Amino acid sequence: MKKIFAVLLLAVLAAVLVFTGCKQNKADGPVTLKIWESEGPEKDFMLWAAAEFTKLHPNIMFEYEPVGSNDSRSKIELDGPAGAGADIFVAPHDHIGALVSGGHILVNEKAGFASDFVDAAVTGSTYNGKLYGYPVGIETYALFYNKDVFSTPPKTWEEIETFAKTWTNKSKNKYAIAWEPANAYFDYIFMSGFGAPLFGPEGNDRNQHNINSAGAVAGLKYFQKLRKSILDVPSADVSGDFCNSSFIDGNIPLLITGPWKIADFSKAGVNFGIAEIPVFPGQKNPPASFSGIRVAFVSAYSEHPAQAAAFAEFICSKEILEKRYELTKQIPPRKDISIKDPLPNGILAQAKFATPMPSIPEMGTYWSAMGAAFASIWDGADVTTQLNSAAAAMEAAK
Repeated sequence: MKKIFAVLLLAVLAAVLVFTGCKQNKADGPVTLKIWESEGPEKDFMLWAAAEFTKLHPNIMFEYEPVGSNDSRSKIELDGPAGAGADIFVAPHDHIGALVSGGHILVNEKAGFASDFVDAAVTGSTYNGKLYGYPVGIETYALFYNKDVFSTPPKTWEEIETFAKTWTNKSKNKYAIAWEPANAYFDYIFMSGFGAPLFGPEGNDRNQHNINSAGAVAGLKYFQKLRKSILDVPSADVSGDFCNSSFIDGNIPLLITGPWKIADFSKAGVNFGIAEIPVFPGQKNPPASFSGIRVAFVSAYSEHPAQAAAFAEFICSKEILEKRYELTKQIPPRKDISIKDPLPNGILAQAKFATPMPSIPEMGTYWSAMGAAFASIWDGADVTTQLNSAAAAMEAAK
């Protein structure tokens, strides 16, 4: 009986070892990790980082497969269970809910990892209170200002309103500041800046849309007031092209836009800087802008999760993300990185106040309902009526 028991015990232990081995790492010998990331400079960075990592860990090799970040979620859903997926892949932060719900990614278990990153990057890499992602880039909009007009950027909207009194000339299309008033992406600042965060403080509570809250009403009444005081142009006429060309021509010396315009404005010879979005009346800090986070994830289907996690941590380290910025010009989300170029530093300054775009399904209704509401309010419609209508659309979509 003792021999039989011993044999059975060994069999059980062997089964446990096999199971845990498959779950943690298939092999302790040479390992090949597959990476999915976009073509272009992102690919250049990943290939460089993989080579550097292999210098430190000669037993770990890499296979690169170009997969656009917006396509990686749907691809891992198909290829992961089939055993053909990546070990590490990059996706936008708003895909995290579907990735977690589908069981496609693993938790980031690195102790203290989040402390090195700006809040928006941590929020965008977290779902249901657990950190899953490894943020590698952040994008948001901020205040672009013409240095030939402003030696230092305005800190408050009251300053802009005062400046507008001496600058505005409708006959010459000269206005103090512009953004796209029918664009719910930029207009979110008029909700957040008056204490109405979309879907609650964490951006994930469908019952706290806040679209017709007291804060939203106050913010949108101020938004509507600005039509008369600084930018008296119908919403349909304040297009992205109008904003950009007016900034280049010098007719509009302040513009709310994002880092994707840095190259164009620089090429056009505009002498400009970038700073935080000015503070609204009665508030203390710049308003929260929407941000997008580019996040690396470790696949739940990886046969080498420990090595994959080690590489994901590696590409998020200070020195490696500095190199990533050099190659991609995408802003690193770490607190301890100061870019020498002052223009991206202005975006990073605003990013400290940014909030990741919510990833819950109701976000689709926000874009449609509030896009129409912002345009109507700018053009003179009743604020409360428009917000109540948008709120009804949001609640019907639950």
